[in-house]
Amino acid sequence: MGYDFLEASNDIDFGDIVIVGYPFDSTSSFRSGSRNGPYSLRYHSRNLETFSPYRKIDIHTKKYSDIGDLELPFGDIEKTNSMIYENTKRLLKMKKQIISIGGEHSVTYPIIKAYSEVFEDFIMVVFDAHADLRENYQGVKFSHACVVRNCADIITTKRICQLGIRSYTEEEWNFSKNMLYFSDTINNFDFSILKNKKIYISIDIDALDPSIVPGTGTPEPGGIFFNDFINFLVKFQEFDVIGCDLVELSPDYDQSAVSSIAAAKIMRELILLL
Repeated sequence: MGYDFLEASNDIDFGDIVIVGYPFDSTSSFRSGSRNGPYSLRYHSRNLETFSPYRKIDIHTKKYSDIGDLELPFGDIEKTNSMIYENTKRLLKMKKQIISIGGEHSVTYPIIKAYSEVFEDFIMVVFDAHADLRENYQGVKFSHACVVRNCADIITTKRICQLGIRSYTEEEWNFSKNMLYFSDTINNFDFSILKNKKIYISIDIDALDPSIVPGTGTPEPGGIFFNDFINFLVKFQEFDVIGCDLVELSPDYDQSAVSSIAAAKIMRELILLL
């Protein structure tokens, strides 16, 4: 029982899918602890069956390797960004499909920077409770509260869809009108805007309702429920998904561990998407 990332191959040449962890949370604006997310997600994957009841596919139909966590310099966001960028670029040059585990959402920026240099045109689909469209947060440009704004500086607003967003400033609300898509729900999303496009998926786990996932640093009531989210995510099987990340799991705030188990189930479906 269980697909257990801890027992996955650590041979980077095994298959086309690579899992890598980025345990960094130095800009977390409320509760830190997402640096423990990668380990907790891997550990609790032991609880899951290898067969997906949503896709009716076994995870063993995919060849994937887990190369572990990149050791990052806590407190140095610029060096961290550089290291994540270089690691992502290295994996992309090896023709790998990458699933990155956070850590805080700021880790997505250097990943997107690397992807933008390899893929000329792709759509970034972001699931999050927060807009993350600030120019800076308390003077920090690369805060997790600014990650989507920073990504937009690279790939433009017209290549970003944001779903589940239910917390933002007035400035962010005004800026959100530039996005390709921006909504507080996943209802009525028009998948036709993704037609013939490559897709990168970024999942901040606080997009889900905190009654389902309390183990996150900035919980926000009114989120997406688990089955609704998974059934929506499965629809991306019709598209060319080139990479994913799953961030902001903070397991220390959930003694039940259901947040980590939910994250592990999402990870199983992400592997099957690639």
